[in-house]
Amino acid sequence: MINKVYFKQAWRLLKENRLLSMVSILGTALAISLVMVIVIVWQVRTAGFKPETHRERMLFVQDGRASRKTDHEFNNCYRLSSSVVKQVFYPLQTAEAVGMATDAWSSLASTMDQTKELRADVRYTDAGFWELFDFEVLQGKPYPREAVHSGLQEAVVSASLARQLFGTTEVVGQTMQLNYVPYRICAVVGDVSVMAEASHADVWVPYTSNSTLYDNNTEGLLGTFACYILAPSASDFPAIRAEVARNVEKLNASKRDWELLLSGQPDSRLDLLARDNGAFGEAETGLLVLRYGLIVLLLMLVPAINMSGLTQSRMRQRMEELGVRRAFGATRWQLIRQILLENLLQTLIGGAIGFGLSYVAVLGLSGWLLDTGETVEGLGQVFVGADMLFNPLIFLLAFVACLVLNLLSAGIPAWRAANNPIVESLSIHR
Repeated sequence: MINKVYFKQAWRLLKENRLLSMVSILGTALAISLVMVIVIVWQVRTAGFKPETHRERMLFVQDGRASRKTDHEFNNCYRLSSSVVKQVFYPLQTAEAVGMATDAWSSLASTMDQTKELRADVRYTDAGFWELFDFEVLQGKPYPREAVHSGLQEAVVSASLARQLFGTTEVVGQTMQLNYVPYRICAVVGDVSVMAEASHADVWVPYTSNSTLYDNNTEGLLGTFACYILAPSASDFPAIRAEVARNVEKLNASKRDWELLLSGQPDSRLDLLARDNGAFGEAETGLLVLRYGLIVLLLMLVPAINMSGLTQSRMRQRMEELGVRRAFGATRWQLIRQILLENLLQTLIGGAIGFGLSYVAVLGLSGWLLDTGETVEGLGQVFVGADMLFNPLIFLLAFVACLVLNLLSAGIPAWRAANNPIVESLSIHR
C-alpha cells in the first residue's frame, strides 16, 4: 500500500515539473536504448536461433595450422582438409554429431535453359551438416550420406532462390545449374540470415560433387573445410577437446614432415568471436567480455551522473517535505526507499521508450550493426527473426538495466536527502 502511494506521488511530481521530467525520461531512454542495442547485438552474435539453434553446445574448428616438424617457424594456415576431418573429428565418441562445410562461395545459378540466372552463395557440405543445424525444411529431404559418398549432384535450395529461378518453392525433383553443372533439387529450406555464419547459403550441395575441392600439399593437412561439433551439453566440451587432442597426436605421428596445430580449438561460439588471426591467434574471450562490459558501464554511468544532478535539484525543492516526514518518525531507509521508488517510475517510463527505440535501431540499421564481415554476393540478407530478438533474457536484462540506472542516478541524492539534519531540512526554504 505504501509503495502504491509512493508511485502516485511520483506521478504527481512528474506532471508538476514536466520539463525536468521530460529531460530525465529522455535521458533514461537514450541510455537504455544504447545499452540494449549492445545487448541485442551480443545476443544475436552469441545465442542460438534457427538454424543454429544449438550454439550453446556447439564447437567450431575454423582453421588449422600446418607446421614443419624440423622448422616450426615455417607455417601454413588455412581451413582443414576433408581427410583431417574424417580422421580427427568423425571418430569422436563424446560428440553427438560432427559435420563439415566450406565457406559460402559465390556461383552462377540458373535454370537448365539459362533463361534465368543469378548469383548465389553455395556451401559444400557433408551429410553430417544436416544433423547439426535446425533448418526449416519446406519440401523434400536434404541429401543423405549415400548421396555424399556417391558424389551425386543433388542440391538443397533456399526458398528465395527457388522463387527467383522457378517462381515457386515447389521445385523438388527439378534440375538447376551451378556454374553450368546440373544439380537435381532434393529439398527446399527456409531462408537463412547471414547472421548464421556457419550455415548460411542460398544453395547447399555435397562436397563430393565438386572435383575442384582438394587438399593442399602439406601432406593433406589443410584444405577448404571448417568442422562443426555438436556436444550433448556444454559440460562435455573439455572431454571433446581432450579426445580431439589425442586424435591430432595420432595423426601427426603418421606424418613425415608436417604436423597439424589447432591452437586450442575446437572453440565455443564465444571463443570463436574472440579468436584473433585464425589458428595463429588466441581466443581472448575474457578481453572480449571485458570490452563489452566496459562499454555498457560507460553508457550507464555517464547519463546516470547527469540525471543524478537533476534528481539532486528536485530533492532540494522537497527538503522541507522530507524534514517533516523525519520529524514524524520516518527512518532514513524509509526516505531512501521512497525516493528510489518515485524515481523508478520515470526510469521505467524512459526504459520502456528506450527499449522500443533499441529495436527500431537494430531493425533499421541491421546491415551495419549486425555486419559479420562475411562477403555475400548471393541472395542472402542480414535479416533478424523474432527468435533472435524476443528472448526472455533480453527483457530481463532491460529491466535490470533500469534498476541499475535508477540506483546510480537516484542513490546518492536519496542518501544525502535522507541524512540531512531535520532542522536544516525544515528551514531550507526560509
